[in-house]
Amino acid sequence: MRFFCLFLALCFLGTMEVQSQNCNCSILSNDQLKSLVALNDTIGIKRAVNDLDKETSFPCTFQKWNLSIQFYIAKKQLNQADSLIKISEQKIPKNDCSENYQLAVLLNKARYFKAALNYEELSDQSFKALALAEKLKDTRSILAAYQLIVHLFTRQSEDEKNWLYVQKAAALIRNENDPKYKAEDLNWLAFEYEKKYTLTENIKLLDTAIAYSLEAKQLAIKKQNYAEIVRCFRIQEANAYHRGRLLEAIKFIDSAIDYAKASPLRINPATLYFSKAWDYMDLKKFDEAQLWQDSSLYYAEKIEGRSPATMSLYGEAAKLYEAAGNINKAYSTYKQYGKMKDSLFNLQRTEKINELEQKYEKTKNEATIKELAQQKQLYLLLAIAGILLALSIAFYLRQQQLKHKQNILETEQRLNRARMNPHFFFNALSSLQKFALQEQDPMTLASNLSKFSHIMRETLESTYKEYVTVEQEIDFLNEYLELQKIRFPKTFGYSVSASNDLDIETLLLPSMIIQPFVENSIEHGFVGINYPGEISISFKEEKNELCITIYDNGKGLLESGKVHSEHISRASQIIKDRIYLLNIKLKTKARFNLENHPSGTGVLVTIYLPILTKSENQVTNA
Repeated sequence: MRFFCLFLALCFLGTMEVQSQNCNCSILSNDQLKSLVALNDTIGIKRAVNDLDKETSFPCTFQKWNLSIQFYIAKKQLNQADSLIKISEQKIPKNDCSENYQLAVLLNKARYFKAALNYEELSDQSFKALALAEKLKDTRSILAAYQLIVHLFTRQSEDEKNWLYVQKAAALIRNENDPKYKAEDLNWLAFEYEKKYTLTENIKLLDTAIAYSLEAKQLAIKKQNYAEIVRCFRIQEANAYHRGRLLEAIKFIDSAIDYAKASPLRINPATLYFSKAWDYMDLKKFDEAQLWQDSSLYYAEKIEGRSPATMSLYGEAAKLYEAAGNINKAYSTYKQYGKMKDSLFNLQRTEKINELEQKYEKTKNEATIKELAQQKQLYLLLAIAGILLALSIAFYLRQQQLKHKQNILETEQRLNRARMNPHFFFNALSSLQKFALQEQDPMTLASNLSKFSHIMRETLESTYKEYVTVEQEIDFLNEYLELQKIRFPKTFGYSVSASNDLDIETLLLPSMIIQPFVENSIEHGFVGINYPGEISISFKEEKNELCITIYDNGKGLLESGKVHSEHISRASQIIKDRIYLLNIKLKTKARFNLENHPSGTGVLVTIYLPILTKSENQVTNA
């Protein structure tokens, strides 16, 4: 709300007296401003705005507007950004600093129209900013304009013009001596070279991309710049992928994911999961590929919304699902891609952009560029400012309410993903058939069929209910393990226990959260061992949390300490998604740990869940 108050105050601000001809603000430099916005540091930005409020000089007031505008654009609060852009433009004084302020306004306008997907205006403002930056010989602003123009032509699929401005930007970056921006600029350049390789398959472009990325990686590690380190690993993953080294590509993308999680920035993992999905697809590991692709689309929608990047991910996801043989999902995903494409792009924009570019080329050496639209009068802005503010607040509150409802629906849908492997049902039925032919014991057969039907019913019902009691989970696990013993006689033993102080009749936990690990122990952990297997499952309360341990004495993880071993990847992915969503919905700290048992034999899984009971209002559909 402090930013809305700031917005209201600025709307009604009168004419400001210029007290200083110094163009820069001593309280907040441009480098500090860029760092605050890049880090998405809301607290730091509010503190900086308060500090700037205490200074009456115009450079600091303008820097306050500049900071707020870029913050609003990053948060996709475009109404607030648009209003402040107009105010900052109207208040520019006529002095030696005027053109510096005008250049900052032009770049903010271009960033705004980029976020608003208005490519005609993005073209207009970007070329205007480039002309003024060249006049002022402002290298950083020239490079910023180049990057906006490259983005513009990329979105319009105009590859030749795109590459022309990439080369212009490359010339500036190669001569750049400022280490503050070097890693970021080199990585940007590396991505552009990698994208050009995908169009031409010229291997020299890929070699150049990896060289730029390795240079950027050294600088980023030295500065502990996690965001740029992630981008470096993405370039290395793309390089390995293009050269057919898929296992190496997966290692690079896993490193990128690890740095993204450790970063103080809120890094969207959607594109990282997407890259990993295609690596697994080319390895013919279709189940793993679809799991990572599902996660990619989920985070793209959740964090980016219906953006061009999300639209592209849907288009590629449809191809992946089709290649994996999931035709129904491929069809529905491609329909979603078509809807996004129709709403985001207008094919008639390309002609207008080309026209504006030609105007820029004709007036490039002129002192100023002719304005294409008249500025609105200040009195009109003041008259409608109150209405705009009220509409902005109402829109913001409505959007927050819709996002909250959407998050709840997404959580309920994703929790239904953890279902039992269908191969178990076929194998169990086959084992029961053999048992019926060999044992001639109708009572035992009837009992086993009852267990099988109960397991099948519980699996289907888990789609509709989020939680079960500990008692129900213990009964389910006992029946499931008994049926597995029919399939694998004399292969393993088991025990399922709960501490005496647990109220297993009312204590709740998410359904089907334990079974995937038990299945992995039986199906994979005991394969190839020459001694009786043993599975132990226990429930207890520990530090006001429900602690669940699952231990098997099988062959353990494929590599010590590596949680991405092939046979546990499905179970790990399921529990990661479910615990993540559980923590969002209930604001808890649920977690799990997967490791080789300290004894040196087998795997130990430890799950920590919040204490939930039937009587608590926060638990629904239990």
